[in-house]
Amino acid sequence: MRALFATTPGFLWLLMTALPAAAQSDAIWACEDDQGRKVFQNVGNGRGCRRIDGLIATVPGTVPAPQQRPPSAAPAASGVSPASFPKVDRDVQRLRDVDRRRILEDELRVEQDRLVRLRQDFNNGSPRLQPDETAASTSYRERVQRLMEDIQRSEGSIASLKRELTPARY
Repeated sequence: MRALFATTPGFLWLLMTALPAAAQSDAIWACEDDQGRKVFQNVGNGRGCRRIDGLIATVPGTVPAPQQRPPSAAPAASGVSPASFPKVDRDVQRLRDVDRRRILEDELRVEQDRLVRLRQDFNNGSPRLQPDETAASTSYRERVQRLMEDIQRSEGSIASLKRELTPARY
């Protein structure tokens, strides 16, 4: 069994990558901060520090202290854009929305027409043979597979466009 591990390429790779990483790892210290909370750091200079030995996969993060606002600053309402944020006129936005809807509807019509053509070419899984093909030829099977994938892709595009055209319900 020992000879098997020594000759396995994966074991050799693991050995070559693990040893340098183990040699480079620094010590981790668990200490206490001024408020008595546990903190983890890479140096042991602090109150109540103890070295943590062994392999540590993760080190818990610390919760940052809440920042104090100056008393003169008014609390900002959540979801409100800053005063310097550009505003769009309501009529301009309606025109943009109408244009967007028209573009999506045009794309939906084009994709639906494409799907009709693909299904006709697919002919329920038996596309017409081209002059250089036979039913058993590789090129025929690849063409059938490509048609099936194109149909699935087109159906997915149609579903996405219909979802995009559905009005949002809040």
